[in-house]
Amino acid sequence: MPRKQIWSGAVLAAVAASSLTGCSLKASDGTPQSFAQLSSLSAKDAIQAAARAVAAHPSAKVHTVLVAPTATETDDVTATFDGHPTLQGTMAMSSGADSGAQSAPALPIRFADDVMYVQMGGDPLLAAQMNGKQWLKMDLQAMAADPNTANFGADVLENASPSKGLTLLTAARDLHVVGTEQRGGVQTVHCSGALTGADATDPNIAGRTGLTQDDADVVGNALGQGTVTKLAYDVWLRADGLPVAMTFTESTSIGSMTGEMDYSDWGTAVTVTPIPDSQSADFVAIVKQEEAAAQGSAQAPSTPGAPSSPAATGPLSTGPTSSSSSSTSSSSASSAASSSSAA
Repeated sequence: MPRKQIWSGAVLAAVAASSLTGCSLKASDGTPQSFAQLSSLSAKDAIQAAARAVAAHPSAKVHTVLVAPTATETDDVTATFDGHPTLQGTMAMSSGADSGAQSAPALPIRFADDVMYVQMGGDPLLAAQMNGKQWLKMDLQAMAADPNTANFGADVLENASPSKGLTLLTAARDLHVVGTEQRGGVQTVHCSGALTGADATDPNIAGRTGLTQDDADVVGNALGQGTVTKLAYDVWLRADGLPVAMTFTESTSIGSMTGEMDYSDWGTAVTVTPIPDSQSADFVAIVKQEEAAAQGSAQAPSTPGAPSSPAATGPLSTGPTSSSSSSTSSSSASSAASSSSAA
């Protein structure tokens, strides 16, 4: 199943800047002034109003549950969604689609300045590679240069932000208002829409929906350039246009993944303190060490009775192209750095 991409502040700004027609909104930030006003909007205008509301109040607490056939991920974070995203909270993984099955402890996570930190020092499989340090450091720019690590860590960031879902809803041909509903004890307007694999290569996505070419690229990436057969999104908006919840279902020929994001405390302050290098171990450096060890093991003549190399038995997996592929090695750091969307 294709991995997702990190949200773009430029995408959010582009959607938020889209003009609203036929409605009177608060002049200061372009958001609805009442539930009656929001519920009178077309689906497209309601989604654009939501994008403006998020741009005006770009932080919230987010509870996310991602469910794939082989794993479930639960994140509880406080995050900002502007051009300089930050995030702090916890992430927990469990095997299988049952969130209560074999659940791992919730791991503290932080993100700032394009670097994600996951506190994994208590994992016995990682102790040797981390040299006693408590935090695993994932520099997303450095990781993007290596195809084995390029997509790790993206899902927590992306799914916390509603901007991608709002972009995809805007692009959906069947975008519509389902109705007004109670969601989380709040009166909301429920909007829904879906995309198909054919939309990934539709050259008219930008012009047809009023989205930019960057937004059209988001659509193509989200659909895996056609490998996702259907991607359906629903969003529930409160009176001021801010999302109360968002869900999605991603279908492919090899399985499906669902996600649910619940939002609260919009506008809450987020302060993330970066972890010093003295307390963190670099994920890219560890992966390169594993790759070097694996290459050395492959080139060295085998000796009967010799112990296995660290690369063959260690805790790290660098993804589908990894040269070391034991199930034990793929269960620790890669689970923290990648998501169930990689299933």
